[in-house]
Amino acid sequence: MVVAAHPALAQQDGSVLTTLENSVTTAAKGWQTTVMQAAKSLFWILAGIEVGIAAVWLAIQTATLDAWFAEMVRRIMFIGFFAFVLDQGFTFAKAVVDSLYQIGAGGGSASPADVFNAGLKVASAMSQNAQFGLFQDNALAIASVFAMVIVVIAFSLVAAIFVAVMVEMYVGLLAGMIMLGLGGSSFTKDFAIRYLVYAFSVGMKLMALVMIAKIGSDALLNLANQTGTGNDAFVGTLAIGGISVVVFIISIYVPNIVQGVVQGVSVGSGMEVVKHAGQMASFAAGSASLAMGGARAGAAGFSSARADGASFGAAALKAMTQGIGTAGGALASAARDQAIGAPGSFGTSTLGLANAKLDQRRSQQRSTGKT
Repeated sequence: MVVAAHPALAQQDGSVLTTLENSVTTAAKGWQTTVMQAAKSLFWILAGIEVGIAAVWLAIQTATLDAWFAEMVRRIMFIGFFAFVLDQGFTFAKAVVDSLYQIGAGGGSASPADVFNAGLKVASAMSQNAQFGLFQDNALAIASVFAMVIVVIAFSLVAAIFVAVMVEMYVGLLAGMIMLGLGGSSFTKDFAIRYLVYAFSVGMKLMALVMIAKIGSDALLNLANQTGTGNDAFVGTLAIGGISVVVFIISIYVPNIVQGVVQGVSVGSGMEVVKHAGQMASFAAGSASLAMGGARAGAAGFSSARADGASFGAAALKAMTQGIGTAGGALASAARDQAIGAPGSFGTSTLGLANAKLDQRRSQQRSTGKT
């Protein structure tokens, strides 16, 4: 008898993310008229001050009629250009962002919901290996379950980053329209130019994130559909979980670095990536060790149940319950010890403490068995 874990992941979707994105977009657009009116008022006030200052300087210098005419032409061209930028700035900025977004999507479609659904598809493909039974690879099944959880969490976080960038784009472009009003004066025109630079930078950030999400999801889907058997399947399952974490880490840093390059600022160093990569590597190693501990507990439970005369199905169910329960209990106990500051928990990670508790429990069981 085989106990299989085949969750109906394909029936789930990330439509709630699309709904959230549309709600934020609609709410932000409600402020467009208000912000534009304020920007226009600011622009023409600064333009009047600009013309007044120019007239005062010309009067002080007792300029000729030709100088007055030349200065008037320069001011009209300056104010006219930035008035055009004020009127069409948001449309132009949105067009730039949309163009870069389509470049990142490769001419297809990409959205936070698509990223979330990609994680569910990868987990659904991996669920084919989550089969528990006497003649099944129970260690592979447990590893598949843990990897499925890691993949879904990692892609959910990438989708959350995607939503955050989309919200930043809409809110930033709409609220930033007030900067276009500063183009009415030669002393503050740089703020209006920075708005256009920001539009290009957030478009590049969005393009990088879309490329990372699409490349990562396609690569993981191919790996999930091409997992072999035996040791290759076990290693491939762990690799999928690890790569999903790598995609998440890259999604955090690379888009911000690309945006910083456009804006001419440094947003971080490679050592931050190395530090967090090391933390995630420790997390992956601890998770794998905890999964193996749970697998050993499940195997022991299966053997004990069979020795007591239980059927294959009952023994497999007991193995799965005992394996997951042992690992989950150790993890919960470790989290509790760290929360209350129990002796021996200071300076340790939750997964490391959970693995130590599993080792201690196995040692106690061996000692009890010998006596």
